[in-house]
Amino acid sequence: MGELPDAAMRRPRVAVISMHTSPLDQPGTGDSGGMNVYVRSAAVRVAACGMDVDVFTRRRSPDVAEITELAPGAEVVQVTAGPKAPVPKEELVSFVPAFIEGVERRAGLVGGYDLVHAHYWLSGEVACTLRERWGVPLVASFHTLAKVKNRSLAPGEAPEPPARLRGEERVIAGADRVVAATPSEAAQLVGLYGADPERIRLVPPGVDHELFAPRPRRAAAERLHMADVRLLLFVGRLQAHKAPDVAVRTLAEVVARDPAGTRDVVLAIVGGPSGTGSGAEVARIMDLARALGVQERVMLFPPQPQNRLADFYAAAEVLLVPSRSESFGLVALEAQACGIPVVATRVGGLRYVVLSEATGFLVEGHDPADHAVAVLRLLSEPDLGRRMGLAGVEHARRFSWEATARELRAVYEEVLLTHVRA
Repeated sequence: MGELPDAAMRRPRVAVISMHTSPLDQPGTGDSGGMNVYVRSAAVRVAACGMDVDVFTRRRSPDVAEITELAPGAEVVQVTAGPKAPVPKEELVSFVPAFIEGVERRAGLVGGYDLVHAHYWLSGEVACTLRERWGVPLVASFHTLAKVKNRSLAPGEAPEPPARLRGEERVIAGADRVVAATPSEAAQLVGLYGADPERIRLVPPGVDHELFAPRPRRAAAERLHMADVRLLLFVGRLQAHKAPDVAVRTLAEVVARDPAGTRDVVLAIVGGPSGTGSGAEVARIMDLARALGVQERVMLFPPQPQNRLADFYAAAEVLLVPSRSESFGLVALEAQACGIPVVATRVGGLRYVVLSEATGFLVEGHDPADHAVAVLRLLSEPDLGRRMGLAGVEHARRFSWEATARELRAVYEEVLLTHVRA
């Protein structure tokens, strides 16, 4: 039986590629979201499991340090590739060669890497080249898939470019293992991309249960200065695909159906704009709220630090997740860990994360009237909300970053052993 490379001499070393977004970024800003939380949380805990992890990301500011330690054995490496400034994601492919050179320089300094794990298709382009040059195994995670996204576009939303579609196909065909968050994503990889089922491994994301846990609602609401309202909550990047417009329309429908009983109901939207022309999304949200007559009930908040975000969850009556597609839906898991029921669209990973009729409601489609029916049940039946909240806490305990790290390590060990035997 094979052994891990140099197992008696040193810990295996993993190069994690996250070219377009950094695990140091605040989730909810720009292109930062659940993937950033995943990369950071997994890197820290995989390092605690006995592997050294370097996370490579593109340097977007001259002021950031080249090396940042996340935890013992886990570091973020800023690679200079293109300007030390934000660049639209669509333009980053031209900087892939320079990024590869930067990663290889670091590899020369540390004595090389035993495997490479790419997150998102751009990182996969980098990792495929490194795999060939280094002769090491490649693990790939996508977090979102272009073909899935293109099948569920919002009105007026531009489809993902052909370059991304081709890139995903190359990475999926070339990876030794592809990590999927849910059975739904695994099926999409096989059905839409022809992925080899034998190379797919299910590794669900986790949740930080020390941070995201039940808190007294009144105290959390007072810290947010919202103690006298009942709060509907939307958390996510402000982009059409996340459907914040459906959240606003749902609020308006709730108010229209029960004006007297919902006088104290407001909607908090926590997140920042994302993507090219994303600033217009903020204006569209507020224009829509004014047109629907609920502008005084809609509050926009910038992305929040994790501890503050936990207060938003705790203060809420319900989390709205009306996304058009989700590979997983980490915010839904975080809310349930805090004891908050979720009303979400029945798409992608949300069908796996939310237990409909038990920890919340899954709604077919994006008709605000249908989402409003579920919200009104929770607002009018406090005992139902409490029961669903308790069930959500129990359900969320199935997921932890420690479990994610153990399963990732098992995938890494599998490909390393297979590589040694080959």
